[in-house]
Amino acid sequence: MKKIPFYELKPGQIVAEDVFKESTLLIPKGTVLKSSDIKRLRSHGIKIVNVYDENDFIEKKIEEKISIEFENIPPIVEEETYNEWHQHFEFVKDITYLKDDPSELDSLAEDIYKKFLKTEDVVLNLFHAIGNEALNSHSINTSIIASIIASKLNMPDVFFDSLVKTCLLHDIGYSLIGKRVIFDYIDLEDVTVRSHIVSAYETLKNIQKNIGKEIVDAISTHHERYDGTGIFMRLKENAISPLVRILQIGDAYDSYIEIGNSPYDAMSFLLRYSGLIFDPYYVSIFFSIVGLYPTGSQVILNNGKKATVIKKGKTSSFPIVECDGETIETGMETGLFIREVLKKGE
Repeated sequence: MKKIPFYELKPGQIVAEDVFKESTLLIPKGTVLKSSDIKRLRSHGIKIVNVYDENDFIEKKIEEKISIEFENIPPIVEEETYNEWHQHFEFVKDITYLKDDPSELDSLAEDIYKKFLKTEDVVLNLFHAIGNEALNSHSINTSIIASIIASKLNMPDVFFDSLVKTCLLHDIGYSLIGKRVIFDYIDLEDVTVRSHIVSAYETLKNIQKNIGKEIVDAISTHHERYDGTGIFMRLKENAISPLVRILQIGDAYDSYIEIGNSPYDAMSFLLRYSGLIFDPYYVSIFFSIVGLYPTGSQVILNNGKKATVIKKGKTSSFPIVECDGETIETGMETGLFIREVLKKGE
C-alpha cells in the first residue's frame, strides 16, 4: 500500500482504505478508480489517498469479497459489472451521502434495470458475499430478480426506477442497527426484524423528498403479507404496493439461498407460501421465467446420472441441464426427465 497525492491518481488504481470527508464516505476500500471518482475526490479537497501497489497483489493481501454461486454456469451479469454495482452500493447505503446527493442511487438503479429491460433467456446464477459485504450482494440480487419480473410485465421505466430503488434500500435498516436477520420471512416477532423496518422508516422519512415517498412507504411495508398477517399495518392483497409484492419475490428467493438452501428449495418456498406471504400472480410470473428447477438446481435424471440445471427449457418442468459436459434439454424429445432433486452439497 502506498500514499498517493490526488494529482497523481490514475484510473485503474485500487483504493486501499476508505476515503472519508468528515463523516461522509466518498470512496470505499476496494474501489477501482474511474475519472469521475478522481474528480469527486478533488472537488472535496482530498489531498492524499492510499492505493494498493503491485506487491499487495503478489502477497495476496486483497481478498475476493464476492463469489459466483455456481462456477461452471455463466453469471447473470458480468463479474466486472457486478463489482462496480457492489462498490456503488457503498455510497447508496450511506445515509449521510444519500441525504446530500442521491445521484449515486439514481445512477445505480438505472444501470441495473436497463440491464434487464429486455431479458428473455434467464440464467439465474447470482453472486453472493459473506460478512459485512453480504447485505450489498443481497440488495443487488433482490433488484436483479425484481427487474426480471418487471421486464416480463413490460412495466414502464418510471416503475422500474422506483422498484429497483426500493429493492436496493429495502434492508437498509439492518445496516443502520448494525445486525441482520438474513432470512426474515418466518419470525415476524423477532425484535431485529421489526427494528430494521422502524429504523429504516424513521431515517428515510426525513429524506423522502430525495428518493420518493412511494419508495419510503414501500420499504416500511415490505414485510406486510398478502393474506394480511404481516408486520404492523396488516395490509392485504392489492392494498400492498406492487413495489413490495414484486420485491418480496426477489428478497425471499435470494435470502433463502443465502442461508444455505438450494435454488429448488427457494422456489418451493415461494410456491408453498403463494397466496399467504406472496402475491400468487407475481410468484407465477417468476415461475414462468425460471421454472420449477431454477439455475443451479442439482438433479438426478431418469438415466441415473447427476446433472445441473442451467436454465428453464420449453416448459417449467423440463429444464436445460448440463450432464457429463453436455448441454441437454430434458423432455419428450430426449426422453430424459428429472427423477430426483438433490439437497445442496449432495
